[in-house]
Amino acid sequence: MVGSADGIGSSRMIGSLKVKVMHVRASNFFGGPEKQIVEHLKLLRGTQIEALLCSFYENGKETELARRANALGIRSFSVPCISAYDPTQVLRLRKLFKTQRPELICTHDYRSTFLCLVGRAGLPARQIAFWRGTTRENLKVALYYKLENWLLRRMDHVVVVSREQQNVLASRGLPENKVSLVPNAVSVEREKQDDRAEHRRNEGEAAQCDVPADAGSDDGLSALFSKFCGKTIIATAGRLSPEKGQEYLIEAMPRVLASEKEAVLLVFGDGPLRDHLARLAEKIGCADSIHFLGHVPGLASSLRNVDLFVLPSLTEGLPNVLLEALAAATPVIATAVGGVPEIVVNGETGILVSPGESGQLARAITELLSDPGLARAMGQAGQEAIRRSHSFEGQLRLLTEVYTKTLAVERA
Repeated sequence: MVGSADGIGSSRMIGSLKVKVMHVRASNFFGGPEKQIVEHLKLLRGTQIEALLCSFYENGKETELARRANALGIRSFSVPCISAYDPTQVLRLRKLFKTQRPELICTHDYRSTFLCLVGRAGLPARQIAFWRGTTRENLKVALYYKLENWLLRRMDHVVVVSREQQNVLASRGLPENKVSLVPNAVSVEREKQDDRAEHRRNEGEAAQCDVPADAGSDDGLSALFSKFCGKTIIATAGRLSPEKGQEYLIEAMPRVLASEKEAVLLVFGDGPLRDHLARLAEKIGCADSIHFLGHVPGLASSLRNVDLFVLPSLTEGLPNVLLEALAAATPVIATAVGGVPEIVVNGETGILVSPGESGQLARAITELLSDPGLARAMGQAGQEAIRRSHSFEGQLRLLTEVYTKTLAVERA
């Protein structure tokens, strides 16, 4: 095996023999990064790359990532631990590495990056860190990300999801040949525009909501969207934390409602700011038009029922939910942060606004809602652009190149 203890040279390429790659993610939430991992590992089946998944089993609770991977037949392992700070998880990780002998360990967050760096010490495995940007949710998380920046310098390779992140790491002194750009990917299913939900405004006719019966099967997204038939649906989705900027979208709603009285804002996701945002909606007199719906499984498959998707983030990497909205041919408005301008061409595939500007958000929303033809054209253009540039097959090719490159470089 490449880089294994049996003495076979580490400069072998992936195409010449079977390679074992273990992806490690420490998260109790199933969001964008988790979707990317699962879809990538699904595509690795039947290739020369043997893919494994590792997550953490805290207090006897299996993660959603592990459950979904197991259901798909992806070989996965769960490391038991009492909490995120349990020192014994390093020993269990090390035992797993010795037993499974992966040539490459791919980590997807600051916790797994640190634990795997320590756990693989003295072992031949090499480590690739996937860096999706930083957050300032609170002081503890900010300190963790400072630790991750220190850790990135000790990786064999780093994967970023946007050119903006690539530039950030270059400015911090990471060698160009140690950083690779691999954008997030999304599945795009072709559909006729006539099949999309058309919410007819200014007509005395309720829209027929076309939601897959199995979408969000536990609670039934069909029932959820049916509740808002006949309304103009604006949606946003993401963790309810400061860097996601939902407060600016909420502050824009009074001006939106002044021209679109039947509009509703559906806020999907949960997080530490939920109560604060709900109080803000009440304070500005829009509580009846703003609905906080929490984390809803299967949302991506139902974004075609949304009239407009808005991403008001203050910072981003390459947001998965924005790719999903574009893939659904849903018109989008987003802030020009992180990798967003790399996937949204202003005026062509969506509208870009400055972060933290509720006035710009309100103007952009009313502009698109008042011109259904323009909104439809942008949605279709966005879907076609994403189909060409962000497929999982293309991502697989790029990641295979990263695996090859990392294994081919001799250790200093």
